[in-house]
Amino acid sequence: MRKAFRIALIALFAWIAHPEEAFGGDIAIIAKETGSNAAEEQVSSREAGQRALLDSLSAAADSAARTADSLKVLVDSLYPTESAEVKAPSEETDAQKAADEKEGKGFWEAIFGLGLTMNRGNSRQSSLVSDLEVSRTGEKTRFIHQTTVIKTSSEDEEDVSKGSFNSKYELSQTKRFFYFTSLDLDYNRLAGIDFRVAPGLGVGISAIASSRCRLTFNFGANSVTQYLRDRPNSTNGHYLGSQDLRITLSSRTRLDQSLTYKPRFDKTEDYLLDLSISLTSNLTSSFDLKVNLESSYNSRPPRRDPPIRRQDWMFYTAIAYSIW
Repeated sequence: MRKAFRIALIALFAWIAHPEEAFGGDIAIIAKETGSNAAEEQVSSREAGQRALLDSLSAAADSAARTADSLKVLVDSLYPTESAEVKAPSEETDAQKAADEKEGKGFWEAIFGLGLTMNRGNSRQSSLVSDLEVSRTGEKTRFIHQTTVIKTSSEDEEDVSKGSFNSKYELSQTKRFFYFTSLDLDYNRLAGIDFRVAPGLGVGISAIASSRCRLTFNFGANSVTQYLRDRPNSTNGHYLGSQDLRITLSSRTRLDQSLTYKPRFDKTEDYLLDLSISLTSNLTSSFDLKVNLESSYNSRPPRRDPPIRRQDWMFYTAIAYSIW
């Protein structure tokens, strides 16, 4: 830039200093024809003055070019170029990735818990509880699975064997609305239920969705097929209503609660009701302490002798290990 500016100034003043060259040399011819010594001396003196003027102008051109460079540096500092601004989207993307990792988006999570209760003295009874939770939260999807198996052995009473396998898949449509499909499997040999299958589907509403609290309501329908020990198998259609709550009490403790209600289509007085409350506290980065309270209510249990109670309660404490 400095060199071009200097050349332009020199060319301009050269034209001013030698107008005879720009007009075809007519002035030079006239001056030559006079042949006077005075004219030649005047031209020599004029050329010397012009050379001095050109040297001064060249120095001024250098100074002006340096000033222009300084102004360019000042403008660049006040108005950053596009290459400096283009970093902003990248920084925003990195921040979003860090937030997703913090919320667990796109990652599988698996927790296995084990609890053991032993009674000795007037009676000998042992209860073993195993629990497995698997979940994955994506951008618009969420998968949840929970398995609980209880095995109780006693010298004086019949052994108790029961368990539940609950899976749910959610597909978000908006921030508050989602579709879901579910599959509930359970058995309770002491209650006369060899196996019960309940697939379902419906819609859900996220009433609260924040980092500390999540509350959802689900509405749908499912079919319930029961394989009974002493009676014929049965299949009936049921409404499905459920509520799920998770509250983060602190950085190390959270509370989970769920309630599921399944009344029959044709007989609403015939229904199933399940309640679960769980308190989890982080012991280390890999181990948790879980305290669970679960209840199952069947308004019309299978008929047996002796009669089967309508409600089952279970309370247990387990040490859980984070597999993933």
